Amino acid sequence: MKTISVEHLCRVEGNGGISATIDGKKVTEVKFNIYEGPRLIEQLTIGRTPEEDVSLAPRICAICTLSHKNAVLRAIEKALSVKVPKKTILMRELMHMGEIIESHSLHIFLLALPDYLGYPNAIAMAAKYDLEVKIGLEMKNFGNHIMKTISGRYIHGENPVIGGFGKFPDKKDLLWIKSRAQQFMPFVLKTVSLFCELDYPEIPEDETLYACCDPGNGKFGFWGEKILLSNGESIPADDYKKLTNEFVVSHSYAKHSLYKGKPYSVGALARINNLGERLDGEAGRKFKKYFNEHWKKNPLYHNAAQALEILYCFERIPVLVKKILKDENTPKIIPYSVKEGKGTGLVEAPRGLLIHHYEIKNGLVSNVDIITPTAQNAEDIERYCYIATQKLLDEGQEEKIRDRMDLVVRAFDPCISCSAHSAQVRQGKTDEWKSKLETILTHEEPAFLGIGNFRQGDDAVGIFIGKQLRDAGQKNVWLESSTNEMESFWKSNAGKPVIFLDAIDFQEKPGTVTFLPLLYALNNSSLVHKFSPFVTGPLKYNQLKKSYILGIQPASLKRGKTISPCVKKATREVLETLKSRQKKNRHFKDKE
Repeated sequence: MKTISVEHLCRVEGNGGISATIDGKKVTEVKFNIYEGPRLIEQLTIGRTPEEDVSLAPRICAICTLSHKNAVLRAIEKALSVKVPKKTILMRELMHMGEIIESHSLHIFLLALPDYLGYPNAIAMAAKYDLEVKIGLEMKNFGNHIMKTISGRYIHGENPVIGGFGKFPDKKDLLWIKSRAQQFMPFVLKTVSLFCELDYPEIPEDETLYACCDPGNGKFGFWGEKILLSNGESIPADDYKKLTNEFVVSHSYAKHSLYKGKPYSVGALARINNLGERLDGEAGRKFKKYFNEHWKKNPLYHNAAQALEILYCFERIPVLVKKILKDENTPKIIPYSVKEGKGTGLVEAPRGLLIHHYEIKNGLVSNVDIITPTAQNAEDIERYCYIATQKLLDEGQEEKIRDRMDLVVRAFDPCISCSAHSAQVRQGKTDEWKSKLETILTHEEPAFLGIGNFRQGDDAVGIFIGKQLRDAGQKNVWLESSTNEMESFWKSNAGKPVIFLDAIDFQEKPGTVTFLPLLYALNNSSLVHKFSPFVTGPLKYNQLKKSYILGIQPASLKRGKTISPCVKKATREVLETLKSRQKKNRHFKDKE
């Protein structure tokens, strides 16, 4: 057993690492570790006025500050029924173009490109590739200039406010931005050619689900009222939790997300995969020239997708300036009087889908939910690093694993700072395990494995439940009773999710039922439980990630004792729940 790790990821925003645990020729675990402590933004905004919230919420991150600003404005203005004029919308879009250009150019030229040219950083690369470094720096400077001109500062500008802008830029400032964008086009086209023609490694490659905002009207863009998935599904903004389904993992301050139990990706590559056919102009022509099947399954093409988006922004800027200047009226800030409401703002930050949700009561913010791109990408980052690690291990190229994981993480361009924000601590409902179990059984057909010791009090509960399920006709139920049965179990259920039935001491009232991800239990030292390596060892990593423990808090584990009354009562509830669920799906034959 050994671990290959990148303790501190370089050339990414924030403090994180990636590690892979290898047992022989099998990768058993990959962790995208985020070390930064949580930002308490969500809780700090509770009880504030909407104006204070618009100023405070974007402080979650200084890298994509305007994406957060746009998202919170869209959400709050919905909640307050504020409708801003077209010129204000166009100005906000222009402001957003600046951030996309600034962020993308920094990433692809100065953070990612050294990997592909064989240099440790952009400074070392500059001696031979001075033009590329200069293009990156000039692009970044131009994006910063747009942001400062419209928002008032390079970082955390306060000019955008609820209902409009404190001040609109002068005509001459806007004309300069338009002219500069047009002058820069030869270098933008060189950027697209460079990054779309890079020789990206084919490891890792695997299909995934992509999610992004749908701008509507068949257009490409960076915000909308619906979430578009690459499988053709569409989710309204207020139903965003149908996609994100956030949950806490033990190895990171950032929450993770799964859609229907599976990872998904957001970001430039998601936008190009979902919306690329909508690109027109030179961006559309370059998309048709370079887009191929690798873009659909190789995360390293995030870099190429960002280059295409830079071209889109440079083409879009002159159009926006022309439309803004055509309207000679300067809109005033729209007043509002509404004191209650709720709204969700969907915005495409440089790194992907950003969601801000707010509820307002009595004129103050009462509920906040912020879901960031990197937190949504975390599961796919781990999955693609697992794929790369296992593939390289199989090919006898273990020496490449560390660098390849580093390359994969950096391709996603993670913004670690805003991914780590506070998770609300709450007391779970006593029957919450039922809804969690229901969610899993809706999408999976797992095997059940009862484990424990019949001679050790409440530790017999897993075996007891398993036997009762078998007697009632439940299919695919196994017991940790003999070596032969366990060997058959692994042969029959390779790759399938497993629900372990067991007593587990999670420091609750005896008889309390819980439903936990298996990885959480294995990695959480506060849970008083030790699985035998014989039980969990044969699980492959993908199987580990979709396996669970349906556990009951024991009252006594003393040898020679029978199952205690409170645990037996909980056992009956578990059995009734499973029987009821299986009857609905016709997988269960009730013999009673």
